[in-house]
Parts: sequence; C-alpha cells; structure tokens
Amino acid sequence: MQLPMEILTIEIKDPKAKKLIDDLIDLGIISLKANPPTWRDLWDKMDSQLPHSEPEITEEEIMAEIKAYRREKQNQ
Repeated sequence: MQLPMEILTIEIKDPKAKKLIDDLIDLGIISLKANPPTWRDLWDKMDSQLPHSEPEITEEEIMAEIKAYRREKQNQ
C-alpha cells in the first residue's frame, strides 16, 4: 500500500542538509521539483527580450500628461 504524497517547501540553512536531501534523492526516497515561475518572473523574462529604444518616462512626466488631459477634458 502506497502512502499519499506530501509536498513540502523546505528552506535549507546548512549545506549539510542539502547533502542529506541529495542522498535521499539518490536513494529514490524523495524527488525534487522546481517551483513554477511566478508571473513577475515570466514578465521580467519577456520584458528583457523586448527592444527598449525609447527613454524611460519619469513619474513627473506621467503626472504632467494626466493633468494636461484632465484640463483638456474640463475645457470641453
């Protein structure tokens, strides 16, 4: 009879613990699975592949654009 599997997240604080985990993997007692990437990781990877030819816009420039747009809307 096979017991149900349990998935744990383990924080390794000592290199000796990593060696013990590697030994358990070698014995076939446990398996190691990588965490799936987060949305932020995926976005950063995709963003790094995009061309960035335009200069960065500052927060002040964004706020100035918003204020100009609002003024234009109010004057209509």
